[in-house]
Amino acid sequence: MPSKIEKYIVSPEKLVDRIRHLSARDWWKIALVAFGGIVFFLLFMWIYVQVLGLDLPKTAILKRGNADWRARVERLSAHMAHQEELLSLLEVRDDKIYRSVYGLDEIPPEVRLSGLGGENRYEALRGTSLEAVVRRQDVVEKRAYVQSKSFDDIMVLQFSAGDMAAHIPAIPPISTDRNTYHMSSPFGYRSDPILGYTKRHTGMDFACPPGNPIYATGDGIVVKVAHERTGYGNHVEIDHGFGYKTRYAHMSEIYVEMGQSLKRGDCIGLTGKSGRITGPHLHYEILYRKDYVNPALYMDLDIPPKDYYELVRKPEGK
Repeated sequence: MPSKIEKYIVSPEKLVDRIRHLSARDWWKIALVAFGGIVFFLLFMWIYVQVLGLDLPKTAILKRGNADWRARVERLSAHMAHQEELLSLLEVRDDKIYRSVYGLDEIPPEVRLSGLGGENRYEALRGTSLEAVVRRQDVVEKRAYVQSKSFDDIMVLQFSAGDMAAHIPAIPPISTDRNTYHMSSPFGYRSDPILGYTKRHTGMDFACPPGNPIYATGDGIVVKVAHERTGYGNHVEIDHGFGYKTRYAHMSEIYVEMGQSLKRGDCIGLTGKSGRITGPHLHYEILYRKDYVNPALYMDLDIPPKDYYELVRKPEGK
């Protein structure tokens, strides 16, 4: 085999005209031509990109694709903003009108805006423009779900709205016969009989001997039966729905149990002197949406005792 690289020259007349060896000079020429071609290509690309500001074909394709996705994300973002605005209007109307009418508490913002949770949900989108959009979409989905559940609750209450009047505490908790009680302390601020300083009195006190029957002032469910030596003493709490609860304190006997359904006028126990007290009386409270309200606004103490007894029912054997 030849020790040097051979050069073959081909002509139309002959298959091989002659053969000669490449010299060092030939190699230099080849190298210079190749180097010149590379330099020219690099110079061309520099002028194309840096001077003329043009994009390479692949870059141009990627930019067009990126611009298309950005436009889609912006359209999606604008659509979501419109949906968020409509959802906000529904939420305000729900809290301020619908839930208020039926005595339901407003839904806290942290519940409505909590999203779906879980940072791993967005790991694949970290640092992209889609991450913020997907997070917003999750929040909107959660808000829509919470709002849907709220409307379900309101719909259930609508079916029982006809019974709303029966649930609102609207009669005195004891007989209106003035010979059986006297009003020892109304609702509002007073000088506390035990502590001695001015303090808000959250209910009404009906001073009377132990043993007077106590009646549920509206339909509801017993949510608390407590036997305590201090504070309210023996007491009962009734949830009437529609945002109303009543509390009957310092009782001597309790006739009802936790979870028991009651009708207005059912006897729930007897007056007494249990708990923190200076004398026997019934302490009666009404709470509307967790705030104390004046019970005097919900009852007529001037109703004749005969008419009052037609509204209430003494349990057998009591």
